[in-house]
Amino acid sequence: MKLKNRISKVEPLVKGQLWKMNDIHIEIMEVGKTLTHYRLYQNQKRVPISLGGIGTVQDYLKKNKAVLIKKEAILIKTEPVLVKKKAVLAKKA
Repeated sequence: MKLKNRISKVEPLVKGQLWKMNDIHIEIMEVGKTLTHYRLYQNQKRVPISLGGIGTVQDYLKKNKAVLIKKEAILIKTEPVLVKKKAVLAKKA
């Protein structure tokens, strides 16, 4: 009997992701080199930001069979505002 080596690919954590489990949501706030800031909430409005290792958070998501709802933060692209500079001429007396 052969056992196949199963490798489940874990989605890399990115700022703005929203993961859903049974009644719990996890929102990824920031991702650094080794740590990530995240919010773990159900129906609360103000939830403190927690800090954990990237591998730990990914293992938690995998263990609890989390589903990715939102892939990343929505970036709003705006046009740059042009500011006209007025040249002030000094009057010579």
